[in-house]
Amino acid sequence: MRKNDPALVETDSKISRDEMGLTLTELLVSMLVLSIIMVIATGVFINTGRAAGIGNSVNTSTKAASLGLNELASAIRFAASNPVSGQAIDDPALVVAKDDLLTVISYLDVDASSPQPVKIAFTIDAQGRLIEVRYDSYELSKGFWGFKTTPASTQILTGALVEPETGEAELFTYLNSDNEALTVPTSGLSLAQRQSVAAVKISIKLKSDDASAGSPVKFESIVGIPNLGINRTGQ
Repeated sequence: MRKNDPALVETDSKISRDEMGLTLTELLVSMLVLSIIMVIATGVFINTGRAAGIGNSVNTSTKAASLGLNELASAIRFAASNPVSGQAIDDPALVVAKDDLLTVISYLDVDASSPQPVKIAFTIDAQGRLIEVRYDSYELSKGFWGFKTTPASTQILTGALVEPETGEAELFTYLNSDNEALTVPTSGLSLAQRQSVAAVKISIKLKSDDASAGSPVKFESIVGIPNLGINRTGQ
């Protein structure tokens, strides 16, 4: 075989170029493409994690608001006036009724064979959380009850509530038999007003644990008080 054969020379040339590997330009282009892919992948990962975190935060807030609303609604639904010995008219079921404070006498979670009322106060603490405080009753005489001044239990119902903006409903709105909202003085509803309350509207707006989760979670519900025997129009 001849050493100067053109075919051999061409073959040797091709092998030499193939064995050289990537050029600097090709390497730089490859690194640039890889960097772009990594940036895109990292962004997708971060956004996915953030969306999942926001979803979990909103879900947690929704559950908290729902639980708090259910506890409030149950106490109000089973509220009842309290007979007083020697008094012609019972004390109203609503002991204190303000925009952000409600204390009721309720037959919630009672023993059916021996029902005994409990006094329940719902208020907002310094951290803006909805708090429930229960006071046990004691029998004064047959059919008449007094209430202890030392709380039997205290529990946190929700996380921090958002203060209502101008025009928004307060935590508690009190409705009469005509479904009209009663004007609540700073000192709370008067005795006559509390005796006329037929339902309570609850408006809960709860902050999310994640500041970036967007709008707060909001729940509203109107809870009637059937034990008072006050019929509401349109119901």
